[in-house]
Amino acid sequence: MTAAKVDLSNPDIYAHWWTDRIRFADTDASQHVNNVAFTAYVETGRVYFCKLVLGEDAVQGEGYIVARIAIDYLRELHWPGEVRIGAAVTKIGTKSFTVANAVFKDGVCAATAESVVVFRRNGKSAPIEGVRRERLEAAMPAVLSGRR
Repeated sequence: MTAAKVDLSNPDIYAHWWTDRIRFADTDASQHVNNVAFTAYVETGRVYFCKLVLGEDAVQGEGYIVARIAIDYLRELHWPGEVRIGAAVTKIGTKSFTVANAVFKDGVCAATAESVVVFRRNGKSAPIEGVRRERLEAAMPAVLSGRR
């Protein structure tokens, strides 16, 4: 299933949210939150989202691996504070799916990201079928899935 392009900075597309603390260690010499910290915030959103949507009923030899991450940095962030991280499925392929994340501070979007996640079985990519596919489809925003 593929979807049309959507504004990832729009908080309305995200039904799943997590909060993370901006740590002093996340800043660089210019007192900006560095790009590695943004990657960690995106990881928090993606990992918790996958655990929530796909469950923790792991089968021996099965799992997920990130094949690609793209981050668009929209605004600077500064310590101290917290960020809210939204997550949603934006695309479902045969063996992979795309998780979109957005990082917000004080209601303003500071970054958006897309991560391609591949389902693996016994060390090789494998089709996403059955309950897994149903759960991913249910987690896709209505604006992308065609649901109203």
